[in-house]
Amino acid sequence: MVKNDILSATKANRFYWLGRYVERVYMTLHVLNKCYDKMIDGEPDDYMSLWSKLDMSGVYKDNDEFVFGMMYDENNPSSVMSSLECAKSNAILLREDIMSETLSYIEMSVALVKRCKEQHLLTPVSLQSVIDWSLAFWGSAEQRLQNHKALSIMQAGRNVENIDMKLRFGYSLRRIALAYESLGRYGLGIADEIDGNIKKQIDDIISCGSFDSETGDKRSVLLKFINRLVRVCPAGICIIIRP
Repeated sequence: MVKNDILSATKANRFYWLGRYVERVYMTLHVLNKCYDKMIDGEPDDYMSLWSKLDMSGVYKDNDEFVFGMMYDENNPSSVMSSLECAKSNAILLREDIMSETLSYIEMSVALVKRCKEQHLLTPVSLQSVIDWSLAFWGSAEQRLQNHKALSIMQAGRNVENIDMKLRFGYSLRRIALAYESLGRYGLGIADEIDGNIKKQIDDIISCGSFDSETGDKRSVLLKFINRLVRVCPAGICIIIRP
């Protein structure tokens, strides 16, 4: 039986941030794999440019410390471990909605990251299963989450995080526009949570077909807007908003 689609504000926020954290794990590992390739095959400057976008604090002394920190440092809010723990905290409170099978993919990911940390594994490929389980999480959620609005909010969070990361790492406007189309499909189910004024400004930037502008950096403006598009309260479980 399909459950009522009515959600409390607290639950809506948890679903939104659960979606963002799971996607943040996926995208961070994707970018870390690219970073690792540059560290091995490229010049140090190539790697440093990605370092600064992943971790604004820059507290690591060398490449190995950076990779270890971005994978395992629970005190670094940008790390894979921190994002997984935040996702787990939200998912546990939503267990009755997403079901234990969906939660299990996050729990397995946390367990694997902890084992790899104990073994001091410094290659992002060691966490390939976390990438696979992130994708499996979404497949399970699609099957088991019967509250359609909750699923739409969680998918909106996923797509907002995807666009956020792609903007930060210089993806083309064409790729951003495709991701924005995906966000739009889920936005139809949560029209009340979408800020219409912000949406119009995003639409205008996307429709221009280029990030080039005489009046400023459209990429940074779009990054600000995309994070304000869905109306959620900045309160809840382990919310980490990057600068």
